[in-house]
Formats: sequence, structure tokens, C-alpha cells
Amino acid sequence: MKVTRNIPEQLIVENRPWITSLVLAAGGLLFIGIGISTFLSGELMGLVIMVIGLGPLGMLVPFSRRTQALFLRPEGKLIIRRRSLLGGSVIEHSLDEIGQAIVQSSSGDSGDTHRVALIFPDGQSAGIHPLTQVYDNFGDHQVMANTINAWLDSKGPTA
Repeated sequence: MKVTRNIPEQLIVENRPWITSLVLAAGGLLFIGIGISTFLSGELMGLVIMVIGLGPLGMLVPFSRRTQALFLRPEGKLIIRRRSLLGGSVIEHSLDEIGQAIVQSSSGDSGDTHRVALIFPDGQSAGIHPLTQVYDNFGDHQVMANTINAWLDSKGPTA
């Protein structure tokens, strides 16, 4: 995630998983290309290689989800926009409902991964809401959480 705008009236945080999407697409197309080449040379194993290539392409759906969080002080809103290959969604919250931003961590065989989440202490949206659906190890998540908390704590102009 990165900050694309940080002014007193507005904080925009975005996650565009370009690298993940490109790696998955390239890996899938590489296997499909090798499979086609192998199949055209008379080997039935080429079909298996092509099917393996569909795996990374299928993983594009959950892992290539763009997220944009707009913290809008004049309107008093948080708007979270998500867009994937299958469509998009928009969720709105009142800025007053947000308690703070935190970093959630997950440990696995390949190491620790993280994501930024927002805590809503009260109201209909009470609970912890992650800004991204997947954990990753790209970027400094704690700095992002600190930036969001500093913006929420600051007193900027209101409508």
C-alpha cells in the first residue's frame, strides 16, 4: 500500500498489486506456451503442462484486487473501493466510527506477512476491517498505519 495523497482534507491510500499480477500472468502464459510447444511436437504431456499453466492464471482473480481507501474530512467519510477482474465494490463509513489503524500479521512457512486494518470500536460496523483482503510482505505496513492514525488524529478543515 502507498499514500497517493496526504493533505489535511484528504488522505488516499492505494494498493495496486502490479508485481503480483504480472508474475502470475507471466508464469501462467509461460507454462501454457511450453505446453503448446510440447503438445505440437507430439507429446501428450503438453496438455498437462497447459493445465498447470491455468493455475497461476486462475490465481489472478483473488490476488489482483486493487484497493483504494479515501479518507475525506469535509464529507466526514471513509470510502473503500475494491476492484478485481470480476467487478468492484464500494463501502462507505463515517470517519467518526474509526478508532485507529493497526497492522495484522500472519506467520507461515515462508515468513511473516502483514496487512493494514481499521478498528471500528462501536456502531453497526464494529470490529476489525482489513483494507486489503490478502496479507503481503511488500512495503512498510507500520508506517502506513502510523500515517493513517496521524491523519485521523490531526484536526484539518471540516465542511
